[in-house]
Amino acid sequence: FDAGKYAIYVWPAFGITVSAFAWMIVDSLARARRWKAELARLQAELDARP
Repeated sequence: FDAGKYAIYVWPAFGITVSAFAWMIVDSLARARRWKAELARLQAELDARP
């Protein structure tokens, strides 16, 4: 974990990378949840037709 004189660049870059990955995972899960809800809504609408 010793980055030496480059620590000022390495650790912030590591933090930004971890934050970006976390954001992508959370956003992907949220979008999947929204698409699943939309699918359920469309399915219910289709089933309600005579």
